[in-house]
Amino acid sequence: MGPSDNNREVLSRAQFWLFSTALVITALDQVVKRVVVNAMEMGQSIDVVGSFVRLSRTSNTGGAFGMLRGRGNWFIAVSIVAVLAIAVLSRQIVRGGRRVERLAFGLILGGAAGNLIDRVRLGAVIDFLDIGGSGYRWPAFNVADSAITIGVILLAISIVFFGGAAVDRESEPGVGDGR
Repeated sequence: MGPSDNNREVLSRAQFWLFSTALVITALDQVVKRVVVNAMEMGQSIDVVGSFVRLSRTSNTGGAFGMLRGRGNWFIAVSIVAVLAIAVLSRQIVRGGRRVERLAFGLILGGAAGNLIDRVRLGAVIDFLDIGGSGYRWPAFNVADSAITIGVILLAISIVFFGGAAVDRESEPGVGDGR
């Protein structure tokens, strides 16, 4: 096996982990939403940590934090573009990105896919995590929303503190070495 074959194997393994992360997030999101739908009525709330953390079954036809309600088709299109872009660019992502960036894109891909499934199947996203107190509650969210948010934060940290993805790692030994 030559150096080129080794780089291809490392890239394939890194792509496998990116897509595996996305699959785990999508599956977890859908399973948890199914449990919430089966266990709770729409609008029902259950205190988990006092009234600060509650499970509250809601649905959202808009984007993050309920913005742009009723624009479901627009969000379907944006989600499809995001999912396809990450899938198509996955080779470049794993080639040029650090491990944290590959994880970030896997989280974003899984979250986008989880919410896309809801939008196509139900016409709205199922939200259930409800946090807040003292008269202010954060808009309800779900596993997919959390994954997208964590992925974006990880990308931002990578860009700010590590200068973003290395432009050309292919020539470096051990592509996918975790830097």
